[in-house]
Amino acid sequence: MRLFLTGGSGLVGSNVIRAARQQGDWEIIAGHYGPEPEWRAAWPRDYVLHPLDMADLDAIRSAIAQVRPAAVLHCAALLDHDWLDANRAAAWHVTVAATRTFAEACREHGVRFVFISSDWVFDGQEPFVDEDSPPHPVNFYGIMKFACERELASMDDLDYAVARLAGIYGMNYSNPALLRDENGLGFDLHNFIIKRLTRGQVAPIWMGPKTNDIAHPTLASDGAEQVLRLVRSDRRGIFHCFGSECTSRLEMAYSLADLFGIDRSLLAPVPTDPEVLRAHSRVQIPYRIRSSTEKTAAALGRNTLGVQAALHRFKQEWDEFQEERMAS
Repeated sequence: MRLFLTGGSGLVGSNVIRAARQQGDWEIIAGHYGPEPEWRAAWPRDYVLHPLDMADLDAIRSAIAQVRPAAVLHCAALLDHDWLDANRAAAWHVTVAATRTFAEACREHGVRFVFISSDWVFDGQEPFVDEDSPPHPVNFYGIMKFACERELASMDDLDYAVARLAGIYGMNYSNPALLRDENGLGFDLHNFIIKRLTRGQVAPIWMGPKTNDIAHPTLASDGAEQVLRLVRSDRRGIFHCFGSECTSRLEMAYSLADLFGIDRSLLAPVPTDPEVLRAHSRVQIPYRIRSSTEKTAAALGRNTLGVQAALHRFKQEWDEFQEERMAS
């Protein structure tokens, strides 16, 4: 099955490529812009790079017409929230307008289109949400994701699905240099915690304000497998492909320390850094998002991993990743 993928050098995209490689029956063509991903013996580039600037809407149309995939999986996203807020017109063009253009091209050529969205279409104020709950985003990133979802739902005769992900963490197999190594406002702080703790350093865990304190963390490899199921299916609409259990940032950090056999006392719950609060003064973060994956699990025949199962798999991937990097 030929799949055209955007964002192949990102966390989600690289894990989709790895999962597709393991499944063995995918032909991957990855839209590419900027420096080439890092290639090592353990992570071969056994797929095609297709140059693509998503600001060029004509180039998007040409790419789909040229590649003629069976499906398009649109993973690429802008994640710098301060930049997004300061450059809304440019961000809208390469996010919402580009997504609409991908969808139009897919409809024209009879191609299935799957768009990666986010639980940040919600504001975190409702006690519980599911795939049918009305979104209410509180930052421009969430607004654009919701706008993309609405664009797709409004298009007649489009074979599409929306895969929402949440709190994504894990290994970047296409570009290890992009692995996050800082205390974030969401759930992508695993690498930061492990590096601090394994060096005997205290790892501060920001508790707010401006943190996504409770969510459904998604191991990137697990989410990738769920998304590929959605690509293969004929299901349409919105699907929650994120982790099946919610937890808090602090509880996740404690579980991670226990799993790696490190003293919990090195974890320090603290208020969010004042400098970070000043830098993000214009950006709101959903505080607590509790949701459901049951409808999606029933539709796709598989539920995503719970918190502990995902962390155990993450540790295995972490150990293998370090061994592969040393061998390279």
